[in-house]
Amino acid sequence: MYSTPLRSHCPITTGIDVIGDKWTLLIIRHMLFRQQYTYGQLLEIKEKIASKVLADRLRTLVADGLIEKRNHPTNKKVFLYTLTDKGISTIEIMTKIINFSVTHYRSQMLTKPIDKTKLSYMYTHAKSEAIFIKDTKAAYIKFRKKLLDF
Repeated sequence: MYSTPLRSHCPITTGIDVIGDKWTLLIIRHMLFRQQYTYGQLLEIKEKIASKVLADRLRTLVADGLIEKRNHPTNKKVFLYTLTDKGISTIEIMTKIINFSVTHYRSQMLTKPIDKTKLSYMYTHAKSEAIFIKDTKAAYIKFRKKLLDF
């Protein structure tokens, strides 16, 4: 059923096998925080993902149950990609990565002017990690419902 081959029964290895490649969390980041949901929108990730790689990752994410793919209601050439509840749950992992990066690499992250729309800013200015996670999940679920209720 799953697309990702698992190398062992170790939970860390399994997690890395499923979401630890170079692009998966960046795709999920854009879906969750930027509410991007089409192939074209996701292709614009500033880290410059190749179109073939994006198509492959989207197929794998669908097969692994992290995202769903649906037909656009008015344009049959466009598909809508939305996170499943399993995909949304990766926010806990992403907040740990954000916390690690902000704690240990803050000086490198602050080499450019502060952008209040950036994920690291939103995270570090939230009242707590738990509130950040709760609010982000709720906002995405509301967005997904609105998007899919055409």
